[in-house]
Amino acid sequence: MSWTVALVIAVLLLVVAVVALLAGFVPAAGRLEPVARWGMKGCQIAVLGYVIADVITLLQGHRADEGMTHAGYAIAAVGVPVLLLTRQPVPPDPDDPDPEAKPRPADPPHLAVVAVAALATAVLIVRLQQTW
Repeated sequence: MSWTVALVIAVLLLVVAVVALLAGFVPAAGRLEPVARWGMKGCQIAVLGYVIADVITLLQGHRADEGMTHAGYAIAAVGVPVLLLTRQPVPPDPDDPDPEAKPRPADPPHLAVVAVAALATAVLIVRLQQTW
């Protein structure tokens, strides 16, 4: 795999982390919230593409220096953002007399969680490349 691609993805994730922290904790930068959330979604797609390309090269016969560690980083790079950023809908109140009550959508995760997910994923992408 390419160090250049890994570093570009890692830098993009670091930019998303900084933007998320600014939007979450600096009142004047609150309008950056959609940028941070959409940026994280874009980075997740880039990470997924990177891991898919990695798996394809492994299936073509490349042997990573540390095979199981490499596989763990690949799984974690895709799984960590999903685990941290996916929220379950809030179930309806059982005391609600309306039998057709639907669960209300979950609130989006706090921007600090988005920043932590971006930082963790950046580290995982770099480590994935190092075990290549």
